[in-house]
Amino acid sequence: MKKFFVYFFLIIFTLNNNTVALAKWGKGELKMNTQTVHHFLEYIYGGGSEKLNLSKNKRSDPLVFSVSENGDWSNYYYCPYVEGCREDANIQHQANLGCEKGSKGAKCYTFAIGKRIVWKNGNKKMKIKKKDMKSPYVIAKKLQEAGFFDGDIESLSGINMKTGRIDNNIKITGEDKSKVVEDTSSESDIVKELTNLKLLLDSGSITKEEFDIAKKKILDSQ
Repeated sequence: MKKFFVYFFLIIFTLNNNTVALAKWGKGELKMNTQTVHHFLEYIYGGGSEKLNLSKNKRSDPLVFSVSENGDWSNYYYCPYVEGCREDANIQHQANLGCEKGSKGAKCYTFAIGKRIVWKNGNKKMKIKKKDMKSPYVIAKKLQEAGFFDGDIESLSGINMKTGRIDNNIKITGEDKSKVVEDTSSESDIVKELTNLKLLLDSGSITKEEFDIAKKKILDSQ
């Protein structure tokens, strides 16, 4: 009977060790692309996809986030879509496998457990604090400072704070993208008008006095 229990515990111990071995945490240099950073932000804010979220305005708790070693692909699990919501080795392993299905052959490893970054790249550990959640820009900046992102933070899309999902209509700073385009377009129009006005002056078609009056009108109209 004693031998039976010894064998039983040895089998359980071996299975547990094998599962832990399969659930590998990432280490070494990692550079995420823009898509992966967006995916990570949705993970952190519990947004997920509209298909997975049963309620459009329901945000979930981040559980496990996996990234391919080249930073081009990712996968995650979050509550309540994983039974028990436990951050165990098996869930981490499943997240890694799910990531590898779309990574085009690149190996995937655990990047974060909950909001704790576990990928070791030799830099200072990255921690996401409660106050950081007020701004996705702060989280993206921390990713950059920790060496996980080399892109332009300003070019990233923002997060809809109600749904936790990426919103391509706003910048990561919360600024309305359409307004930025409108402002840029407006500035461009002013430059064109002033340039054309200067050409008229240089060609002798208008006098200096007429030029000054027209210039003032253009600037005052903005």
